[in-house]
Amino acid sequence: MNKPKSVLDQLELKFDNGYIYMGKSRSMIVATNALGLLRRDLIRDMGFERMKGFLFRYGWNLGRQDAKELLNHANCTVEEYIQYGPTLHTMKGHVKARCTFLEVKKGNGKYQVTMEGYWSHSYEAEEHVRHFGISSIPVCFTLSGYASGFVSEIIGEKTIFKEMACQGMGKEQCHWIGKTVELWGKEVEQELCYLDESPIVEELAATYEKLLEERNNLKFVTAVHKKLTEEIIKGNNLDSVVHQVFQATNIPVLIENLHLHPMAYAGIPSDELEQYKNELVDYLGKNPFCQPQAIVTSTHLLHLRHHYRLMTPIFLQNKIVGYCSFIYHDLDQFNASISPMILERLASVSSVCLLNEKTKLESYERMKGFFLEEIINAGQQGNYHDLIMKAGLIGVDLSKPFYICVLDCRFQEDDLSKELELQKEILSFLTAYGNEQKQNMLIGQRAKHLILLVTEDQVEKAGIQPWLSKMVELLSSQFSSVKFYGGISSKVNNVSYAGDAYKEALTSVRVASKHQQIISFESLGVVGVLINEKNEQEVKK
Repeated sequence: MNKPKSVLDQLELKFDNGYIYMGKSRSMIVATNALGLLRRDLIRDMGFERMKGFLFRYGWNLGRQDAKELLNHANCTVEEYIQYGPTLHTMKGHVKARCTFLEVKKGNGKYQVTMEGYWSHSYEAEEHVRHFGISSIPVCFTLSGYASGFVSEIIGEKTIFKEMACQGMGKEQCHWIGKTVELWGKEVEQELCYLDESPIVEELAATYEKLLEERNNLKFVTAVHKKLTEEIIKGNNLDSVVHQVFQATNIPVLIENLHLHPMAYAGIPSDELEQYKNELVDYLGKNPFCQPQAIVTSTHLLHLRHHYRLMTPIFLQNKIVGYCSFIYHDLDQFNASISPMILERLASVSSVCLLNEKTKLESYERMKGFFLEEIINAGQQGNYHDLIMKAGLIGVDLSKPFYICVLDCRFQEDDLSKELELQKEILSFLTAYGNEQKQNMLIGQRAKHLILLVTEDQVEKAGIQPWLSKMVELLSSQFSSVKFYGGISSKVNNVSYAGDAYKEALTSVRVASKHQQIISFESLGVVGVLINEKNEQEVKK
């Protein structure tokens, strides 16, 4: 449709005694490089996101003002008014604008507009590239705001223009689409936020309130951490630590080992522990976690069947050794600012507790290992009663029959440092397993052999061979790079013969193979006697 020239003539720039007018509005001419400097300083002082909102609102008001001028100077259809927009935009010198598609619909007294077109020679794109280089996103915020404000004023409905491509991104021209908010839906939430952006004073006030809240949160977390540290200094255990956390937060707390067995808890009835464990196990069955160590490697909120669990790992010597959890039945209790901080501090304190326990346990187990060496080396001339008395002090009754077992660890990699580390881990695993099963074994080590002294009453239900087979199976699943073979002595009724039993177990393990990993000395018969080293006494026997 041909637009009447008289309308545009009335809106052309006019000079009058040093003043410049566009229609009845006083105007002024500003160099684009000055606007480019303004843009640069706004980004530096306000940040890129606030600058986008500022320029979009600036363009919006320019567009609305031009639309009002146009409405005062012409009497046209809505389509004609809208089509004047690109022409006025070009007349202002911002850009060369053209519309390639326009559709206006009216229903229930409201307009719906869909437009599409191109901008060439955008001053915004040129200035942005000059100061900041090629952008990864569209940069013509003033132009988008101008078109949005212009059409919104014409039809009386909020209309938003978005750039699909931009010269500031290295494109030949800017491609834009304009639609009423109803047609855009959620795609223009950000642009609508620009129009509703709060003044910077209000934003600073909100920031201050947030900082005040964060300070109070940090003060609370620091107070909790101080209490936990005091518990460590006093030498208290994990039970005391978790009770301090529960008293401070009133949130149920649970500390578990790698196999999800509870180590300490507070605010949780003991009969509910199994339920929490089962729900987590079910969750893991539906999620891509294979090993217990892979449950969480950082703090996460898990949504389980009947409860929520905020969970964080406990690290000890760069390895995950357990988990700390807050248990929630109502997410209103969950404070995203405080809860993770407290839980992570609990994990740090738990790590120190576990390190203390580990050091004590290693010292205790080392002592038991030395004692086992003493038993084996004592021979028949040793003080039988003295050995039994010492064993009683560490909870082992050597007056009862026992077996000596030897585990041969065959490592696949020929790396001594790795072997030593693995041996240490295997010993720790055996100790933890014995404690968990309430089996007070004596464990020692000679070269690549592990030596176990197990009393008959601890294995009488299964028998020594099935018991050791289960042990080897567990070790093989935990340490896949090591092959384990076991030898079992005959039953020993007198501690004075422990050295002979050790030789029998050592003889048995030499015969073990991949076809039969566990061999008892009794199953060898006379062969066992004949293949034993320095076996003169054994042959006579």
